[in-house]
Amino acid sequence: MSKENEAVARRLIDEVWNRGNLKLLDELFTSDHVNHDPVNPAQGLEASRNVVAKYRTAFPDCRLDLEDIFSVDDKVAVRWRYSGTHRGQLEGIQPTGRHATGQGISILRFQGNRVRESFTSWDALDMMQQLGVITLPGKSTKAGS
Repeated sequence: MSKENEAVARRLIDEVWNRGNLKLLDELFTSDHVNHDPVNPAQGLEASRNVVAKYRTAFPDCRLDLEDIFSVDDKVAVRWRYSGTHRGQLEGIQPTGRHATGQGISILRFQGNRVRESFTSWDALDMMQQLGVITLPGKSTKAGS
């Protein structure tokens, strides 16, 4: 079942995140999917769909690239890299026009052939710094700094 689950994870990245086919989540996730992401916790299929829609709206050129994938039993681990240009509102932040890149890891737990839970970790603070909306003490957001 591991290779089949890996194929589901690949479709999630390619067809949902990269192409914006949010309807496909009905096929890939269980109806009670739980997203364990400290930045974007979500309970239920519709809430999970809203998380993807939020980022695809804020970053219309959103791109996730698969770096690593492996599976064991009912889990698939995916290390990914994201990139996108902030052209839409995100959490009340008006578009900055800035490009952001980063990486993250997701562990997907399957129930049958669908994702039941997602455990995701990524550096949201770094993204906000790249967008220029958060500055750490002693850091500058000026170009070349």
